[in-house]
Amino acid sequence: MPPIQPRTLTNMSPTLETLKTALATPSVLALVALVAYALVRLALTRRTTTIPGPRAFPLIGNLLDWPSEYQGEAMQKWAKVYGPITKLSILGKDILFVSGSRTITDLFVARGATCSDRPDLVFSGELCGLNILHPLSQYGDDFKAQRRFMKEVVAPDVLRSHWTLLEEEARRMCRAVWEDPASAVKHLRRSSTSFALRMVYGLPPLQLDDPKVRLAEEMMHISEYAIVGGWIVDFIPLLKHLPAWFPGASFQNRAKYYRAKILEMITMPWDEVGEQVLAGTETESFCSINMKKHQDGVSKHTETLIKATATGIYGGASDTAAASSHSLLLALLLHPQIQARAQYEIDALTNRERLPSLGDRKDLPYLGRVVWEVLRWGVPVPVTLPHRNRVEEVVSSVDGELTIAKNTMMVASLFSMSRDPEFHRSPETFNPDRYEGEKAERLPHYMFSLGPRRCPGADLAYLQLFQQAAAFLACFTISPAVDAFGMPVPVEPRFGGKVVRHPEDFQFTIEPRFSGAEKLFAE
Repeated sequence: MPPIQPRTLTNMSPTLETLKTALATPSVLALVALVAYALVRLALTRRTTTIPGPRAFPLIGNLLDWPSEYQGEAMQKWAKVYGPITKLSILGKDILFVSGSRTITDLFVARGATCSDRPDLVFSGELCGLNILHPLSQYGDDFKAQRRFMKEVVAPDVLRSHWTLLEEEARRMCRAVWEDPASAVKHLRRSSTSFALRMVYGLPPLQLDDPKVRLAEEMMHISEYAIVGGWIVDFIPLLKHLPAWFPGASFQNRAKYYRAKILEMITMPWDEVGEQVLAGTETESFCSINMKKHQDGVSKHTETLIKATATGIYGGASDTAAASSHSLLLALLLHPQIQARAQYEIDALTNRERLPSLGDRKDLPYLGRVVWEVLRWGVPVPVTLPHRNRVEEVVSSVDGELTIAKNTMMVASLFSMSRDPEFHRSPETFNPDRYEGEKAERLPHYMFSLGPRRCPGADLAYLQLFQQAAAFLACFTISPAVDAFGMPVPVEPRFGGKVVRHPEDFQFTIEPRFSGAEKLFAE
């Protein structure tokens, strides 16, 4: 587990480094000091002073404690010192990091109706325009409207309609891996992105070098840096009024670039579908159905919500699905006996004569457990996006009751839940059998977030990973790469990422399991 970064002025994230540079300018120093003083005075009336956390410095608070990477792991370490809730104060604004599994469930599930708002994230939401998308929208009418739109494609009663598309993309993925096994990770990412694009927009299958694949990847990076980049304007909102040329306000240029790319991702595929609908050449999809449903006229706001819903499904599905499939490959590589057992189960069902389908799930229980364990062990989204409570909350802890002031920013660690020994025995061990037997553990549904903010496409995400795993294991075996002396190259499970957690690059060898395996994914 990567250590928490020490509290120094030399290892801060680029955005905090910008603050350090800006503070050297007298005019900016005066402005920041004035605003920080006002914020501190305001915060004194609402600070959650009973909640423990690292010691704060004057003026900057816990600025140096802000984790730029590995937030889930950092929160887990804080929990061992400070308990289930850790408080950081940045320039007068409190942020609570919630790591205790029971406390997380209490706040974000039992009290989900009052703890599911989003804080005002000035940089990502207001300046970059991400607040129109479902994940960052406030818990209100627009949020609920987008959930209703999403049900058209991800509700349990319509999932069956996506099986053929999922199975087709799995065959294309296998064919691509067969032709270019060294790029298997890229092919799985392309497959995830292609499925989401086809389901939402009805556009043709993507090739590896398709601009839409690159745009989806860029969108993921933008989302990560925009949301958890530690932007100073999120803590001092008045800075948003500064021009880009003003010292310390270079975030304005970054926001302008991000906003343009986000707009491109929202409009480019939507406009392409619109042209097809006008020409009568469209493939049925979420967007084409809604375009024709509202062809007699729809408010600009409703159209914006539909477009944002499509982008949210497309962007979110491709990011997390790609991270999960990457973790799948790493887990199979590290545990050859688990890989072999899953392959034996598949062979017993298909006799190596066909690819498994989603209709085979009930006959592949071990593979199903492997998929759930990949989600728990890999933790594709280790930390929730920030929440905000509408009312004052009081929670219990070993030290007594803790009071959370109204409108406090809160972040929950799904990583900590995945490593909680109270919920999972030997949590660091990859063990699919933990979900069966008399002492079977509960399936980690929390991996798709909690309460009203739970991912509406959770069931579809599971089906996609199951189909990818089944098809890959039916055709291929992944094993360690070998060096020049024929010795296996050791692999350490290392992960990176900010919003989405994914394995760092590792070396591997992928080979067909048997002669004629290519017939399984032939057209």
